[in-house]
Amino acid sequence: MSFDDMPDRGKLILPGAMETTGRMLELSKQVVPDLRSDLDVPYGDDFYQKIDIFLPDEEGHAGLPVFMFFHGGAWRHGFKEWEGFIAPNITGLPAIFISGNYRLSPEAKWPAQINDVADSVTWVHGNIEKYGGDPNRIFVGGHSAGGHLTSLITLVPGYLRSRGLPDDVITGCLPMSAVFDIRLANAEPGGTRETVALILLENREDDEEASPVSHTAGNVAPFFVSWGEHDTDDIKADAANMIAGLEKAPGHLETGILPGVDHFEANAACENRDCLYIQKAREWMINPPPRAG
Repeated sequence: MSFDDMPDRGKLILPGAMETTGRMLELSKQVVPDLRSDLDVPYGDDFYQKIDIFLPDEEGHAGLPVFMFFHGGAWRHGFKEWEGFIAPNITGLPAIFISGNYRLSPEAKWPAQINDVADSVTWVHGNIEKYGGDPNRIFVGGHSAGGHLTSLITLVPGYLRSRGLPDDVITGCLPMSAVFDIRLANAEPGGTRETVALILLENREDDEEASPVSHTAGNVAPFFVSWGEHDTDDIKADAANMIAGLEKAPGHLETGILPGVDHFEANAACENRDCLYIQKAREWMINPPPRAG
C-alpha cells in the first residue's frame, strides 16, 4: 500500500476522527518523501501485511533501538500511512521507527489482527539488523486498536513464543488511548464498544482472550499507559482498569495524560517532539526500564 492505493474504508465512528486522521495523512505525505525509508515491506502475502521502515538520515549505524507503532481505527479502519509523520521524532535519536499495518475487520476476523502483529514483530526481529537495528531492543506501541494489539502481544508471550522468539523480545510497550477491554459482558448493549467488538470477533467467546485487561497478572514488561485529557469515557475507564491490573504485577509501570486532546488528537499530537508520548518513547529507547525478574 502507498499513499496512492489506500482503500476506502468508510467513515470512522468518533466525531472529528476523519478530519484529524486526514490531517495526519497530509502531514505524512509532506514528511515521508524527505525521509530515508524502506516502504511497503511485506511480512506476509496479504495486501495489508506490510510495514514502513524509517531510518536516521545518517547511514552506517548499528545496534539502534526500534520502535514499532500500529495505527488505530477500531480494527476496521486505518493505515500505516497515517503515522509516517511521527518518524522524524524517533529517527533523530538516532533510532528506527516502523509503522505497521494489519488485516482489518470485517473481512478479516479475530485473531487475524494479533497474528499479523506477531508476524510483523517476528519479521523485524529476524531482519532489522541489516537496517542497523538491534533485535534485542524492540519497543512496541500504538494508538487505540493499535495499542490494544501491542499490549496483548506483550502480555501474552505465547504469540511470539510460538514463532520461535524469546519471551523478552519486547523491551517496552507504550499503548496510547488504547482499548484494553472488549469483554462483551462489560459493554453497553448496542453501544459503540459492543458494535466494534462484534465486527472484530468471529466468536463471541473470544472476547476475554482478546482483552489485555484479562492478561495483566504476572506481567514483567515495562508499560507506559497514556490517554488524552478529553478522551472518550470508555477509553478512560479502560486505562483505569488496565493500570489497576498492571499495578498488581511486578513489571515497571508509568502513566500519562496527554493534555488538551481528544481520542484521535492524542495520536496527532505526536507531531511535536515535546509531546509527552514522544518524550517517553525517546526516553525509554535511550534508557529502557528493566524488565521485572
